[in-house]
Order: sequence, then C-alpha cells, then structure tokens
Amino acid sequence: METFGAALSEAESCLTRAGVFCGHGYESIYDEAVALVLGAAGLPPAQTRAILAEPFPVEASARLRDLLRGRCEARQPVAYLLGEAWLAGLCFTCDTRALVPRSPIAQVVAEGCQPWWGELASPNTIVDLCCGGGSLGIIASHVFPSATVLLSDIDSAALSLAQENIQRCAPLGRVHCVQGHLLTLLASNSADLILANPPYVSISEMAHLPPEYLHEPRGALQADEEGVALAIALLQDAARVLSNVGLLLLEVGESVATLETRLPRVPFTWIDLPEGGAGVAAVSAQELRDWIAAGAL
Repeated sequence: METFGAALSEAESCLTRAGVFCGHGYESIYDEAVALVLGAAGLPPAQTRAILAEPFPVEASARLRDLLRGRCEARQPVAYLLGEAWLAGLCFTCDTRALVPRSPIAQVVAEGCQPWWGELASPNTIVDLCCGGGSLGIIASHVFPSATVLLSDIDSAALSLAQENIQRCAPLGRVHCVQGHLLTLLASNSADLILANPPYVSISEMAHLPPEYLHEPRGALQADEEGVALAIALLQDAARVLSNVGLLLLEVGESVATLETRLPRVPFTWIDLPEGGAGVAAVSAQELRDWIAAGAL
C-alpha cells in the first residue's frame, strides 16, 4: 500500500518535471507537493513527519492525480486547485474571482503594524483597499478586535468572494464590504489604517509573467503602462482620507524603482520583510500631507 511519503515523492517529481513556477504562497516545489498531497487527503497543513509512514488513502490517489494534472498541465495555482489559501494563520476561500492571497502586507499587520503604528490606541477604522478576497482586512480584524474594517474593491466578483471569507473567518459583524474605485467613496479623515495592494504590474511585465498568473483576474494585476499610476493616485487621496494619526501600508512589488523615479522627492520608507516579499511602504498621514505641501507628491 502506498504511503504518504511515496505520494509526496511522486508529486514532487511530477511538479519538478513540469517546471512549475512557485509564486502563489509557496516557496518551493516541495512545499507545493506537501500541500497537494495533504489537500488530496482532506488533511490540514499542520502535520508531523510521522504521517509520511502512514498509508495514503486509496480514495485520495485519484484526487491527487487530478490535482497534479491541473497543476502540471493547466498550470493552475495550488490555491485555486484546493479552493483555499492560508495567510497569517487563517484559511481563506480562494478562487479565480480574486488574486491568490499572498500579500507581504500580511506580515506587517500580523505584528500589529509595529513599529509604525507605535503606542497609539487600536485603530477605529481600517480599510483594505483593492481587497480582492478580503484577506488583509480580515487578518487586521483579528489583530485589532475593536476596529471596524471595510473591504473595498471595484470588482463585484471579488467582493462576493470577500463576503464569503467574512462569513468563514470574521463572522462577528465588524467587517463589511463596500464597492468603489480606490478611496473615492470614503469621507475625509475617516480611516486610521489603510492597507493597499492595488494593481501594479506594468503592461510590458504582464507579457512575461509565468502562465500560473494567467489564471488570476487580469484587472487585479495589470495597472498602467508603467504600473504605478494607481499607487500615485492613492497616495494623493490617502492624505485626505486618513485621520491625523493615520497610517498607509502600500504594496507596489517590483515597481519600487519606477515609483521612486516618478516621485523623486518622496523619501519612501520601504519595510524589511523577513518572511519574503518586497515593495511595501509605510507612510503616515502627516508625511503624506507634508509631501503634498512641499510639492513632492
């Protein structure tokens, strides 16, 4: 009888031969193989190595073959195949209505946004902008249990997924969905913390992305020709929306250099992310207002 160890070895070999790209929450082919094997068996990720010697369920073998076919031939991300994704200790429903949850902003939020939030009282209102499936805002609702959280996106399909994740991960009535473009629907001085992961992939970069990314909604990835127009618009309007003690966490990924070229007088603070990822800036409301007053933004 096949063991979990044998099934894992087979899955890892299959993924290696196919040359899949690991960029959707898994750092290696081995990690993806583990997720697929456990997912096929209907088991959560928290397992010990002792499971490797246990028999792999017969009914899971066919399921694993289907998963590997979807991953290796169709190049679908693991999270879409399994229908769920883990981020900051929470499990979210995941499908093609939104990007696979993987933003490195989650690392910062999970640590209470320290040291940038400082010793201030918990934020009253948190906005997860371009929220997709709502993972960042829902994580924030667990870190700041007294805050009201708004999950905002222009895409109604993404918001329908976010609503499902509210019911799954944050059903206590403090997290709500709103539909709109960037911050246009929000009142002045109405948000203490904005978590923003807008589309920032340039048109030229989109043409060279691995095929795994083609399964994600294009509008959630692609921005303008240079990739930073939405980020700049957001920075300008965040100065209006943030409260006096407000904080913006903005992700622009590999577009850091382009953003700095477009805004050469803005001294961004880019966060060191020990768990991986790049291009997350922490910006206070006062900094934004100072930059605008000085004509840098």
